[in-house]
Amino acid sequence: MTNFTCGMVSGGSTAYFLRRSRYARLLSRMISNRNVSFPASVEEGVRRVRESSDDHPYVFIGEQYTLEYHASRKPCDLVVVKGKERVLDGEYRLAVKQGYTPAAHVDKLQAALTKLNDSGRLDELYKKWWKDRSQCSRAPASTTITSGTAILVPILLATLMRLSGE
Repeated sequence: MTNFTCGMVSGGSTAYFLRRSRYARLLSRMISNRNVSFPASVEEGVRRVRESSDDHPYVFIGEQYTLEYHASRKPCDLVVVKGKERVLDGEYRLAVKQGYTPAAHVDKLQAALTKLNDSGRLDELYKKWWKDRSQCSRAPASTTITSGTAILVPILLATLMRLSGE
């Protein structure tokens, strides 16, 4: 698969990360080769994956949990492929209004999030809201890419490096 277009949300956290990581040179080269597109949203990236063809697949890079959610929704035609490289894996974040939350509350939120993670509760919530509410088969998701399979790729950088000749 050498004739593909790779995408990530324009101005999103994935693009931000790649531009400031050891993969910045790879990303620049892919942009100059016009192998990268920047949809305005995850939903647009998912739509492009679904509309792509086997002759010219569209590969969307994003955050694992967001992509797993979209792959668990009908029409159940997407698969999330995990790379071998771990990049910011398993990190959770909270968004709070700037200036609204005093530092003491931020510290409490960070401590609570750490406690939820350490206790395994975040994994339970993930299972409840992502896995148990999946609209697709309960069978284990395959990461084997076959003809006709639409692909969502969370931080699949090692594979992209190999495909782009890096």
